[in-house]
Amino acid sequence: MLIDGYEQYNQQNEEVVNITPDDHSEEATDAPIRADDFEAMKNIVLVETPEYETEDETHYTWHIEKWRTLQRREHGPTFQCGGSPWRVLFFPYGNQVDCASFYLEHGFEADPPADWYACVQFSLVLWNPSDPTLYRTHTATHRFNAKEGDWGFTRFVELRKAFHTPWEDSNRHLVENDEAKLTAYVRVIKDPTGVLWHNFEGYDSKKETGMVGLKNQGATCYLNSLLQSLYFTDAFRKA
Repeated sequence: MLIDGYEQYNQQNEEVVNITPDDHSEEATDAPIRADDFEAMKNIVLVETPEYETEDETHYTWHIEKWRTLQRREHGPTFQCGGSPWRVLFFPYGNQVDCASFYLEHGFEADPPADWYACVQFSLVLWNPSDPTLYRTHTATHRFNAKEGDWGFTRFVELRKAFHTPWEDSNRHLVENDEAKLTAYVRVIKDPTGVLWHNFEGYDSKKETGMVGLKNQGATCYLNSLLQSLYFTDAFRKA
């Protein structure tokens, strides 16, 4: 299993977001966003980036019940997005840490096709079904493929805080009565270049593009860069 660097992807630190009305509003409101207002929550946790084009997006909610009786490793129901199956991988007692661990992973029953991949922006939201204003979110992007089929958050939320500490400014816990809901927001991004978020591990440039780079012969990196830059300058190459 591939485990992310928690700090790198811990992009959503605020559990409650106040929406400021525009100047034309007749009445101001400081009501917090509710986790069961899926459209509003999606707009917060999955911010659209103009440079990327969306292929498909969806959200799916898993009702987690009897938390403390679950197995060490659990899977949520499978749902579809972008022509591929997805599900949430859950470690109720933590993946070797004292935190609940959640990951998004592909939902293929067997191994996915060797050439399968999907570029995904996603967010996982854990919330209290009795009070949806209490929630925890984390967001990430990842290029899923046959070798890296899951990605997410090992330290999603401390178990002690989730079960035994009043959440934020409320007098309630994030997890009550051994239950919670987990909503996965998934956006599949188009990849016109074929290398979006690619780690280039095992990448065969000749197979994929018909071209190869130049090996460093020992302090020739600057010359290599110059030659490749000149090659990709059409006016120079065609002169």
